[in-house]
Amino acid sequence: MKKTILIGLAFILTIHLHAQHEADNWRFGVLSGIDFSSGTPVSVSGAIYTNEGCAAISDASGNLLFYTDGINVWNNQDLVMPNGSGLMGGITTTQSALIVPLPGSATHYYIFTVDEFGGPNGFRYSIVDMSLQGGLGDVTSSKNVFILNNVTEKLTGVNDQAGNFWIAVHEWGSDAFYVYNLTSSGISLPVISHIGMVHNTTQIQNTYGQMKYSSCGNKLALANGYLDTVQVFEFNNVTGLVKTPITIPFTDHVYGIEFSDNGQLLYVTTYNPFATLLQFDLSSGIEDTIVNSQTILSSTPDIYALQMGPDNRIYAARSWSQFLGVINSPSIIGLGCNYIDNGFDLDPNFMGYTSALGLPGFIQSTFRNEAACIATGIAENSNHNSATFFPNPFTDRFTIQIIDNISTNINIYDETGRLLEQFNKMSMNFTYGEFLEPGVYFISTSNLFQKKINKIIKIKN
Repeated sequence: MKKTILIGLAFILTIHLHAQHEADNWRFGVLSGIDFSSGTPVSVSGAIYTNEGCAAISDASGNLLFYTDGINVWNNQDLVMPNGSGLMGGITTTQSALIVPLPGSATHYYIFTVDEFGGPNGFRYSIVDMSLQGGLGDVTSSKNVFILNNVTEKLTGVNDQAGNFWIAVHEWGSDAFYVYNLTSSGISLPVISHIGMVHNTTQIQNTYGQMKYSSCGNKLALANGYLDTVQVFEFNNVTGLVKTPITIPFTDHVYGIEFSDNGQLLYVTTYNPFATLLQFDLSSGIEDTIVNSQTILSSTPDIYALQMGPDNRIYAARSWSQFLGVINSPSIIGLGCNYIDNGFDLDPNFMGYTSALGLPGFIQSTFRNEAACIATGIAENSNHNSATFFPNPFTDRFTIQIIDNISTNINIYDETGRLLEQFNKMSMNFTYGEFLEPGVYFISTSNLFQKKINKIIKIKN
């Protein structure tokens, strides 16, 4: 079903900016890092020394601002901020920390943390103000603010449809997702969804495993640690509700999770040395078909965290190795996704840098492929058409009518999300489509005030 949501200029700008360079600098593991700002990943070092979860944030131009292991916060000079120690994450938490810009602010960032092993520190936030310490930033008095007790080691976030953010955790010992909205007013009361498996307390290791939104914000997946199960859910990006679970069972424990940038493929890591990195095709939406779509990409032991990069490759932490695995073409089904075990060298000068088990977490919509999201029917829309299209379906060509007679950007995509043509039009009417093959197409129209996605179909004459 087509999603129709009112948006304004502010949201269009927010999505545009957030899709830039905020994930260009990574710091993780044992003194390790990657700088993507040049367009090519380069190994760099940092001050961090952590086993698993961490987070980093850069500005819209790709300049590193700060990073954290969920306990300490380092500035871009690799120094702990004056008030930047004593956060209540954990160095062995799968997803210890997540950094989220405060909507409407150019200087304030929330650091969300979760404790290890479902511990008593729970889910909290601290606020960094980048105007402090001469622009190097510091943690404010809003530090370790309690949100929720008794949570697993899972923590993820994505843009909502209004330019704010959804932040999700999972309760320990229940089937409950707690999803919070961060707006310019701060953190909301949670949207609670009781769905999927109970993350039971029989083994502490059942707290383990990553949880990720798809970059389009319409799916949510998690690895249920020693419950040996991955579940994939639909996510309502408007209401915050989680629904419609698909269950993928495994013969061994699971840890890492990541979506391809188009959200159609899911990657999972397991402890099993016979199948440690696997791909699943989600496109059918049918549980048995998804389970049977499994492709084994690697049997290298000890592959843990997965994370999409700003270069649209997926990186894999290989336990305490100087090398990251790399999935070079993660939107390609099967072995064509081109996984390389020794895909990126963190330590070309043999300084002792490794990934440990973790990689930094980010707001997943940072890696949003808008064309792919359009192809799945998930895109930002307004309730008012900036243009109309007729006839629909059409056989030869169709007419595009600009309603408000103002400058309108028009992008035309095929059903895979591939951009076919771009226009900017002021005129009230023009025709298009004679060169298109029969099939389904998506048309994005936007002006200064609104944006709309429409589906149009060409049929054989």
